[in-house]
Amino acid sequence: MGFADASTKGYAATIYMRSVNAAGDILVKFITCKTKVAPIKTAVADDSLSIPRLELCGALLLAQTLHHVHQVLSSEISITCLRAWTDSSIVLSWLTSDQKYFKIFITNRIAKIHQLVPACKWSHVSTAENPADPASRGLLPRAAMSSDIYWNGPEFLGRPEEQWPKSKFTPLSPDQLPETRPNVTSTLVANVSSSPLELFTRFSSLARMQRVLSFVFRFVRRSRRQPVCSGPPMFLEYETALSVVVRQIQKYYFSELINMLKKQSTISPPSLAQLAPYVDETGVLRVGGRLRFSFIHPDSKHPILLPRDSHLTTLLIRHYHLSFLHGGPKLILSMLNRRFWIMSGRAAVRREIFACVPCTRHKAVRPQPIMADLPPYRVRPHRPFSHVGMDYGGPFLVKEHKRRSAQSVKVYLALFVCMAVKAVHLEIVTELTTDAFLAALDRFVARRGIPTDIYSDCGTNYVGAARQLKLLFRNAKEQDRISSHLACTWHFNPPAAPHFGGIWEAGIKSAKVHLKHVIGQQILTHEEFVTLTTRVEGILNSRPITPASSDPHDLSALTPGHFLIGEPIHALPERDITDIKINRLNRWQLIRQCHQSYWKRWSREYLSSLQGRSKWYKSSPNLMVNDMVIVEAPSRPPTEWRLGRVTEVHPGADDVVRVVSVRTRDGIYKRPVVKLVRLPVEP
Repeated sequence: MGFADASTKGYAATIYMRSVNAAGDILVKFITCKTKVAPIKTAVADDSLSIPRLELCGALLLAQTLHHVHQVLSSEISITCLRAWTDSSIVLSWLTSDQKYFKIFITNRIAKIHQLVPACKWSHVSTAENPADPASRGLLPRAAMSSDIYWNGPEFLGRPEEQWPKSKFTPLSPDQLPETRPNVTSTLVANVSSSPLELFTRFSSLARMQRVLSFVFRFVRRSRRQPVCSGPPMFLEYETALSVVVRQIQKYYFSELINMLKKQSTISPPSLAQLAPYVDETGVLRVGGRLRFSFIHPDSKHPILLPRDSHLTTLLIRHYHLSFLHGGPKLILSMLNRRFWIMSGRAAVRREIFACVPCTRHKAVRPQPIMADLPPYRVRPHRPFSHVGMDYGGPFLVKEHKRRSAQSVKVYLALFVCMAVKAVHLEIVTELTTDAFLAALDRFVARRGIPTDIYSDCGTNYVGAARQLKLLFRNAKEQDRISSHLACTWHFNPPAAPHFGGIWEAGIKSAKVHLKHVIGQQILTHEEFVTLTTRVEGILNSRPITPASSDPHDLSALTPGHFLIGEPIHALPERDITDIKINRLNRWQLIRQCHQSYWKRWSREYLSSLQGRSKWYKSSPNLMVNDMVIVEAPSRPPTEWRLGRVTEVHPGADDVVRVVSVRTRDGIYKRPVVKLVRLPVEP
């Protein structure tokens, strides 16, 4: 049990414990007392620290002390209830009223009190029976020793609760309490204007809008005791409904034009004036034009004038587009012009047709990001074949031997291309398996050295090879055997993205052109085919990688062979100069100078040819997460392409999104954006 009180000097809280034994004996003991000095501001006439506020601070001090004592003693004894008293009627009224009526100072402390002692019952006590009153005024030690009420509490605590004095406290209303917030009364007048256009925008179909309005007009005629048809709406009712909608649309969008026509003033702007508009006998705004003496239908001679951005225009274009089996902009506009004249009609028709999901699915307009910058391994000098691109070509048919009974088998062409100088290495592979690829890789490494990085498409044989290499590296017994040629980093392009590896795709194309031109329809033996592919490799390594020079003294173009053997692979033999005596050091410097000159020419001539973008030089908007797309499947018609949603984007170093993760009903796949078609729907 606790008591709180305050004065201009300070505020205090005293705590007592009241216990009742089985015989009904009551024992009241003093537990603690806590006092605080009032702020110095109270010495000045300051309304912000008035007596009611100090009384509230005393109540908060009592709540804090009760909470602390309850936490300490509840683990030792059973406490059945908490009671608190104060002699301030204002504080009790604050505690029992809604906090929203009071200022922040009062609201914060009331909330804190309820938070600390939510189950505490607050009551009123007279000042004479409040043991916290002497403590709040400053009680000296000598006076405290002789104060019975301070040590034992008020006399009524020693009696049964039924004999306690009845409280005469009456809660005050918020209007009677101080520290209330100013009551601001605001009157909001809402001017609601009902426009008929709001009704029209609820429809997504022209036919449904006409049907609903036809039934509405039937109800109006029936309420006026006019004859009404039964059954489905007839054609004339559909036309009447459309005419009403047209007049409302024209009244909203062409109100100034109608006023000009009524006043017979000059029509503006010129785009409307050249149409010579007029209002017919039914109140519909039509195009006057210059075809009055033609024999065409009156609706085509004087079409109805419609704005570009109205909802009716959208419904009309959508209706004609579906009626004419998803026709193109020219067809739909020509059909519309037989009855309606839409301002900027071509743009309005194109806007709606491009938002048609079935048309988008069949046209399959794919986003095309801007061509990315060349990666570092393409534009920096490296040892030939230190960064290698991989691809497969074929199949090709070869014979086992030259006899007539020889069977034909399929072989494949494995291409290794240097990413820096475009040097090519060709190997024959008998099957598309991981073991066959590793064997071809062994032969390549034995002749060209160990590559540091290998780039390839996401083929299963390449992925299997990379997985098998990881398993081999974990085996300590195999590390010595494979560390000489398999210690390389693998890089895989996204699935279904062959354009990410254009350099090796071009190499495969060039090799197949030479092979098909030479082989034709005949079938070579394995030995003959190996010989031919080796010669094709030499030819590809003798191709100039820079444009032809116009200098008559420049007789040698830079080729990949210069970086392999110091000259083109198919260069003419030179005169023997081994008998010429040259200092060995000078000879070494000469060789190094020749090698460095090739790289200088490579930097000066070849890199400049890679500066421009031959295609994909226009940027397109990036795909975003939650965009709806359809995933291209070349083996299926567009109507069977899977619908998906973009779940993650993978931007490149230039923040252009070229690869995304798409969730379809079959799972999540990583695909290039050029294999996706964005649908014109809200995410």
